[in-house]
Amino acid sequence: MAALNANVDLCGIRNLLLCLEQNGFSRQELNKVLARIAAQTGADIILPT
Repeated sequence: MAALNANVDLCGIRNLLLCLEQNGFSRQELNKVLARIAAQTGADIILPT
């Protein structure tokens, strides 16, 4: 159940990061942030970049 919650949380974080991309942040930098958060939370979902 914890992995499911980590995956759901990661999807939400990804949506927030996409909003940052629309406001000038680079996709490359945001992908690095997302990968680090996934590693720290234990998420194992594969998201398109």
